[in-house]
Amino acid sequence: MFNSRNIKITDFTLKSKQPFFKAQSISGKFQRRFTGIHFYEAEFTANFMAEHINEVKEFVAKHLFGRPFKVPLSYYSKYTGDVKQMVTAATRTDRGGRKVRLSNFTGTLKAGTIIQFENHKKIYTITEDVKSGGEMKLFPNLRQHVLAGEVIKYQNVEGEFLLKSDQIDWQLAQIGKMKFELVENV
Repeated sequence: MFNSRNIKITDFTLKSKQPFFKAQSISGKFQRRFTGIHFYEAEFTANFMAEHINEVKEFVAKHLFGRPFKVPLSYYSKYTGDVKQMVTAATRTDRGGRKVRLSNFTGTLKAGTIIQFENHKKIYTITEDVKSGGEMKLFPNLRQHVLAGEVIKYQNVEGEFLLKSDQIDWQLAQIGKMKFELVENV
């Protein structure tokens, strides 16, 4: 995102978007069906002094027209479990799959852990605890194939985002603030 000590990021909000249809029958049975793909949106405020406005202008110029950029997800992607070594996929899993067989490692990857695969930047969530050699259950479905031996990143995941803002309001003041809206690059 901003590689500068002169721009301070505040009010960062990450939104998980799950497009789904839900209904409850007359018998009381509840049904939920996903109608689209899961993605994240984010927003933040960039705070800067007037003399650093060129750094903000550079960021806007580079990313306004669809160039993706990485955003560290801070506490949201911080891993606190007991797995300490590299985790890889044991077998190939095709696009659309919800389970990935894992290689041998020590410990347990807990439900709620945020992960990414080496060959694509989509952010996934583990939905059930998984031990060495087990099947990792994910949400959402895989957007790309996962190859045998592919590294699974589970520590300090960074999302890849695009600027969503179609209007940029420049505050011309001694202390500047700009709000940016982002959408995950799926």
